[in-house]
Amino acid sequence: MSLSLYRKYRPQNFASVVGQKSAIDVLTSSILKNRVGHAYLFSGSRGCGKTSVARIFAKALNCETVADNLASSSANATSQANAASHANATSRDNATNHDNATSSSKIYEPCGHCRNCREITAGDSLDVIEIDGASNNGVENIRGLKENVNLAPFNSRYKIYIIDEVHMLSTGAFNALLKTLEEPPEHVVFIMATTEPHKVPVTIRSRCQHIPFHSIQPEDIFTRLKEICGLESVNAEDDALREISRLADGALRDALSLLEQIISSGDITLANVEAVFGAGSRPAFERWIKNLRENPAEAYSSLKSMFDAGASGIRVFEELFSLVKNLWLVSKWQNITDSLNLSQAEKNFLLSEARNWKPERLHAILHVILKMSTQARLGIRNDILLGMFWVYLSGPAQKLDDVIQANQIPVKLPENLTPEVKPENKPAISNLELKENLLQTAKLKNLVIFCGLFDADFYEQDETLLLDFAHVYCYNVMRVDRRAATLQSIFPNYKRIMLRYGKNEYICPNFPNTPKTESRQVMPRVEPKIEASRQETRQDDIREQRQEEQETSRKVTSSPFDKFIRELSSLGAKPEKLFIRENKPDDEIDTEQEGDNE
Repeated sequence: MSLSLYRKYRPQNFASVVGQKSAIDVLTSSILKNRVGHAYLFSGSRGCGKTSVARIFAKALNCETVADNLASSSANATSQANAASHANATSRDNATNHDNATSSSKIYEPCGHCRNCREITAGDSLDVIEIDGASNNGVENIRGLKENVNLAPFNSRYKIYIIDEVHMLSTGAFNALLKTLEEPPEHVVFIMATTEPHKVPVTIRSRCQHIPFHSIQPEDIFTRLKEICGLESVNAEDDALREISRLADGALRDALSLLEQIISSGDITLANVEAVFGAGSRPAFERWIKNLRENPAEAYSSLKSMFDAGASGIRVFEELFSLVKNLWLVSKWQNITDSLNLSQAEKNFLLSEARNWKPERLHAILHVILKMSTQARLGIRNDILLGMFWVYLSGPAQKLDDVIQANQIPVKLPENLTPEVKPENKPAISNLELKENLLQTAKLKNLVIFCGLFDADFYEQDETLLLDFAHVYCYNVMRVDRRAATLQSIFPNYKRIMLRYGKNEYICPNFPNTPKTESRQVMPRVEPKIEASRQETRQDDIREQRQEEQETSRKVTSSPFDKFIRELSSLGAKPEKLFIRENKPDDEIDTEQEGDNE
């Protein structure tokens, strides 16, 4: 069985690490200055080289050649300092700088041939222990580590613990590790790697040197892939390698896995990349954006063919957003292409195509793509997604942005509104007296409406009321149909009620069942005497009905306690004698009464 490319070409020294210069500089500087910390935390996205750098750092700390080089460099520096005291200061500085430049570029690199380097590379070293935090995340695992941490190294200078995915440790495991991590023995170094550093407790992070690893740029991935293709004697198209670099999303390990999959399926061509990973390469999307401007029917057909070939809706809209976003930026600022990390061919396309687009139109298309990206994650069928996407794109260019922002077709202002009421000529101060009167009315009729209108500005013109909201939440709440109907019922004097938030506008519809003040039925007034007599008759009927209900309930449910209560109430306010009968037979009760009488 052959090794995977990402294992076969795993970097074995600091020089072969791609795209992590700042992290490498920190580690190599600590080796050169003999200021190695006791704990390090490597954080970064997947496949960016955290575990590989941890192994290289472990080899550099325990490499016999590196130790000899550091010792000889220290001795040379001491002798040079003693000899330089009798020499010219200028020549001394030049010699020292030349020696340091010559030696410092090599002495921290592990040789890869000594016993420790070979054992660490093969994973057989007893002094470099790798722990998978995802599967060994219990307290008992950390207790075993604490028992062995005080043992001296077998063959090396340091005993190094590499804990991968450290954020997966449990709370108890972190607490057990805390004291050991704070004051470990002098011969122990902890190297922890994680993709989610925010899940590592602050008490752990504060005791480590936190070294962030960055996502690898597509250009660096492309260069590395080209080198590996040369080592593997494989012919590859540059466009195919660039597409693989883009699909890797900053992870070199993912790029090597994709490259290996393409090699096993055939030649490394752009057509094979599209066939394996689904249609939709960057050149295909560039052709699509050009056809959208010149031949929309062809643009629709090409996008449909991408979905038919198995392209994921999420990936299609992500790639479209990336391309249109770059095109929008270039249409606004042409000198921004140098900061977009693109190839020369992609820069040339953006510069030539941006002349044919207005920034407003591209901005509106970006809003459509954002909306469709959300829909694609809901699992909607591809043909429905394509139809929805084309419905949004087919709108007028000047209104497309408003359609996306307001999530509806924008309404036109009534013609009878004067310029003082229109949004573009909003007065500086609203009618405060009008606002107070209408808020008082809303407070008495509907408290929810009152709270929603509290921060709004009120404007009126003839029979139109304009409510200008300061918060989008209140605007969206009042847009609901039942709220709009309630507004019409609260303010019946206005024939039209408009809601506005920024550029978003909404006219409350006139519902046929909306209650209005004019439509309320007024009951005929009854004379006071007749009404009073009716009330007395009604009270008498209610009193008789209650008495009948009480008598009926007494007949239905009767208990000794109820009988006692009735007897007690019949005695009046001053009873002469009260007694409670026990639950005894009637003959015993009669006998006791006769004895009392005698």
